[in-house]
Amino acid sequence: MEDGDNVNNDDDGNIHIIVQVPATTLLLCIRHFKENSDNIFEKRLQSSWTRRTIFQKRSTFQEELNNHEFMQFERKNFVEKKDTNDTTISNSNSIDKNKNELKRKPNFKELFKDPPQTKLMADGWPDKNIYDPAKDKMYWWRNDPVLNQHHEHWHITMPAGVYNGTSKDREGENFIYMHRHMLARYDADRWCLGIPPVNPLVDYVHPIPEPFYPPPFLSQSIDGRPDGVRVPFPARPPNQVFRDIVILDHNNTETIFSVKNLTHEINEIEKWIDGKTDQVHPSKLNLTDDEATSLGGYIETTFHNIGHNMLGYIMHPYTLSAAPSVLVGARAGTRDPLFWRWHRHIDDIYVKWQNLLGPRNFSDDMPPVSIREKDLILSFTDILLEVNKDGVNDTWVKYANEKFGGKYFDKDLSNHPVVTKTLQTKMKIRDYVWLEDGQDHEKIQYLYPRDWIWFIRAQNDSPNPVTLTFRIWIAPIDFIDKHAYWIEIDKFKRTLGPYEKTVVSQRCDHAVVIRKPAQKTTKQMDDTAITPWQQEKLNRLNLAQIAEKVFCDCGWPYNMIIPRGSKTGSTFKLFVYVSDGTNDLVRTDTQCGSVLLCGGEKWTDKIPDIKPLGYPFDRPFKDGSFHKTFQDMKNVAHTDITIKWVEDFPEV
Repeated sequence: MEDGDNVNNDDDGNIHIIVQVPATTLLLCIRHFKENSDNIFEKRLQSSWTRRTIFQKRSTFQEELNNHEFMQFERKNFVEKKDTNDTTISNSNSIDKNKNELKRKPNFKELFKDPPQTKLMADGWPDKNIYDPAKDKMYWWRNDPVLNQHHEHWHITMPAGVYNGTSKDREGENFIYMHRHMLARYDADRWCLGIPPVNPLVDYVHPIPEPFYPPPFLSQSIDGRPDGVRVPFPARPPNQVFRDIVILDHNNTETIFSVKNLTHEINEIEKWIDGKTDQVHPSKLNLTDDEATSLGGYIETTFHNIGHNMLGYIMHPYTLSAAPSVLVGARAGTRDPLFWRWHRHIDDIYVKWQNLLGPRNFSDDMPPVSIREKDLILSFTDILLEVNKDGVNDTWVKYANEKFGGKYFDKDLSNHPVVTKTLQTKMKIRDYVWLEDGQDHEKIQYLYPRDWIWFIRAQNDSPNPVTLTFRIWIAPIDFIDKHAYWIEIDKFKRTLGPYEKTVVSQRCDHAVVIRKPAQKTTKQMDDTAITPWQQEKLNRLNLAQIAEKVFCDCGWPYNMIIPRGSKTGSTFKLFVYVSDGTNDLVRTDTQCGSVLLCGGEKWTDKIPDIKPLGYPFDRPFKDGSFHKTFQDMKNVAHTDITIKWVEDFPEV
């Protein structure tokens, strides 16, 4: 099936493909069979890339990312590593707490046999009665290859480490914010399908109902061996429970992570947030924006990492030779539903601190500019090309000021022929090659948006020029009173002359949230995959060199820039905050990568915005109300828009 083939969808997330194929071929999306009944699971295991091997020696703490030690979900505060130039790399949040308790010989009386693994069928999945990916409404979302590439690249470009005495700017704060953005996007698409928001994984005692069965073509390397041997990621049947685990660290010392440790960590963090001090936290956590990096970094390198590893080895709690699940590494972790439950739990801890900060006072950031609800204008790029092809040269600024500004500046343009209040998406099918795994081919479905342009009418109310930053956000209409559920799409600068009335514009494929240049073709989507050959080259570099090397490949996928919506249309709130752009450091040029999610390109670069990440949605709302928080602010405008999942539309 090619990109032009038709895909019929229903609101339950089921996909119905209408495609003409040769009589000798049968294609079933997701549960992928060949007509000759090849056993693709066994074929994968027997191939030179992914053949099954017997572990003759222990695996390292994280098999899948052994060659990417800089992005492992490990207890980095117990690790010190030397790079090729013998420059010390250590964690910026290193602590010695519980070091002696955690590092000890395991009590082998505690060892027990691994739980029985679920039998897999010829297609690499369990029996449909146990789990059927075709009935998993969010399967397409969690398994989007470019989404997983973004998460992998972020952990490379923003590692929780120090190089030459310097850590990445505001890494701990960025850790929280980037994952919050992913959570908000995940919950928005769940909401479009009528699924409740992610339930945080707060219970460390009772069985976890969600199962996870990794896609059959997904595999991981073993012990960094150069011969290309790879093995499958282990599955997790339903109703597993948190268990103590044992690992061997870089000093070949057994380290025990227990459920007791996990509970202790969250209790310590919450006491710190509450303003208490002890041996672990001798300094009080002040209720200021400046503490965001300290708190975020501590949560990441202790509680977050311990939980990831306990979940990653939940099927092999006391087995030193076991391969970890996708939850131990950044490359494929987002495929597991527990990734989202665990990170919602983590974000809720951070929200507790933000709630203590209280609502934000915007009185010091209200530039003399006016925008109104009717000033927020959307138009599809393909339609603009029909009425004015030359507009692409200046993003239709001249056209917009003629048609939307001037004598039309105060007019409601909702019914204008090139204006829309409904953004559109569709599902497409492509042939995907598992470039980071065994080079297998599979037909997959993926989301794709109809390209659009933002237009915002703005008026300078002062006799002086003003430099402004336009910050664009959306949220499901049911979530607007929850500050952590808003989705940042873009922020950009413009300068207005004295008393100027104008229309500013911005292309959606230039948004700071996405990886740029925008990945619109399947080739562009696959260009950011870290193949084994690319990984070998990265292994020769130090921490900072690697981060800089992959920065341009980091960013939210263009194909997922907005949620999918529903077939009947889903209502979102579009919000624009115009802040003082005089000294906020927001970039005015289009840069590769995502300056919103991935920080600065160079190791020592500052994040290009001095505002707290998530501003102005980095604090709770006044009286828990979005409307009360921003009412009567002339530099703010919001309106309802619809996102609709349609069959097809023109692509540009």
